[in-house]
Amino acid sequence: MDLFAVFIENLSELGYLGALLAGFLGSSSLFFSIFPSFITVPIIGSQLNPLLVGVMAGLGAGVGQYLHYYIGVGGRKLFSNNFLARRKIPLGKFKFPRFYKRNRKPIDWEEKIRKYGVGIIFVFAATPLTPDDILWIPLGIMGYPKLRALIAAILGKITLNLMYAYAGFFGIELLM
Repeated sequence: MDLFAVFIENLSELGYLGALLAGFLGSSSLFFSIFPSFITVPIIGSQLNPLLVGVMAGLGAGVGQYLHYYIGVGGRKLFSNNFLARRKIPLGKFKFPRFYKRNRKPIDWEEKIRKYGVGIIFVFAATPLTPDDILWIPLGIMGYPKLRALIAAILGKITLNLMYAYAGFFGIELLM
């Protein structure tokens, strides 16, 4: 009895709900994945419709990643007792070193994130090697709009998990 074949059979029995859970569990843990979706989603995608597997796993992964936003919100509430109560925490401005002779304005990071935040979230969510947690916690601290962040995360994770599911669908014969 081949252990790999048993693993594939048990994972595919969960169906599309298994893809949703694989995405959620793969991205809801901080920094280290307990149930890595780059392993489970291709296996489920090799047995079921890869389009639906990618969408379900991406939906679960986007919601799982969104939980990290609330870690930042909790940190903001924890550190904002009296001094910062009911105010947004500014991210600060970056000043260029003195050896720059040009007159440049300081970079306002909060303004940049508010302007390009959806794109940044999408790119971080759609790439497999970036630690998304580094992005989500500061977004929660600064009070970035929740719905925009959630939609960008889900779309990015759907894109990533579609790649995983189709890689499993077309590449499982290479592994067998």
